[in-house]
Amino acid sequence: MYNFYPGPSKIYPEVRSFMLEAFDSGILEINHRSDSFMGLLKSTIDQFKLRMNIPAEYEVYFTSSATECWEIVSQSVLYGKVQFVYNGAFGKKWFKYTVINPNPKNEAKPLGIRGSRFFLDQTLSDIDIDEEYDCFCAVQNETSNGTFINNEMLSALPSGLLKCFDVTSSLGGQAIDFSLGDIFLASVQKCLGLPSGLGVLICSPKAMKQAHINNERNHYNSLLFIQENFKKHQTHYTPNILNIYLLNRLLSNLEDISQTSQQLASRAEKTYAVLENSRSLKPLVQNMTTRSPTVLSASGSEEIILKIKREALDKNILLGNGYGEWGGNTFRIANFPAIPDGEFEVLNQFLSKY
Repeated sequence: MYNFYPGPSKIYPEVRSFMLEAFDSGILEINHRSDSFMGLLKSTIDQFKLRMNIPAEYEVYFTSSATECWEIVSQSVLYGKVQFVYNGAFGKKWFKYTVINPNPKNEAKPLGIRGSRFFLDQTLSDIDIDEEYDCFCAVQNETSNGTFINNEMLSALPSGLLKCFDVTSSLGGQAIDFSLGDIFLASVQKCLGLPSGLGVLICSPKAMKQAHINNERNHYNSLLFIQENFKKHQTHYTPNILNIYLLNRLLSNLEDISQTSQQLASRAEKTYAVLENSRSLKPLVQNMTTRSPTVLSASGSEEIILKIKREALDKNILLGNGYGEWGGNTFRIANFPAIPDGEFEVLNQFLSKY
């Protein structure tokens, strides 16, 4: 099966042997406060920061999912006036969740949360971003429809904001400039090519300083409690040792993120060209600067979308369903590093018939 579903998605083939290694090593049966696990956790974080070009002073924590990270950020980091901008289902979900689950330390002065919807082909420069706000939140790469906020757009945001980004479908596939933000959250089942069940939370010194000012300690998942444990190379919960081990082993095989990012951008350009030349399809996102290089969305009539997905399955090609308000008139294509170039050639040849 040629799997282009955008998550959970194709797993790196090496993961099979890494799983056997983990079983045979005995690490899966070792206490997570042991020297063996603490060494594994430290090594994984060090490698991850190196491979992803994360600044040395930023901190990396592991959770169970990106959506769990939404909760941690809401409870422990956000403060004052918070502006969300969103252009898809996941950005809207993050916004709605934060509205109903504000930081309890702000009960006397609740968070002021504003949501701003923008359109597929707009950039952040088209949005009224209030410089008087304290925090800014957005999904950098929207999995539901393939919209994208590139580094140039991120760099234009007001410098005073504490900036938080969901990078779930870009981390490991795009060269993100982490210096342009303070919180980055993701999961490993997309561009990182691993089984689901491990989240990643990346925090700048500015974000951690704010967490200490907020001093939120009312939850087991309070960020300060997480930090206290990770400083000892431990976790505050019984962790997903298998996925941490798999990530550790995988990182030693990966190219530098800048090379991976260039490869995926080139591959995306070819597939977008096929869609541009199609008689029946077109890219959902028309503005090339806001098209995701890792989640590609094709649009057409509901009839043609159903026909293409059905005929793709007959050819052992699994396309991603449309999502949310784009459910009926789009399909999505994962352009993740674990998918070989040869499989994209098969896909492009198949799509070129339409």
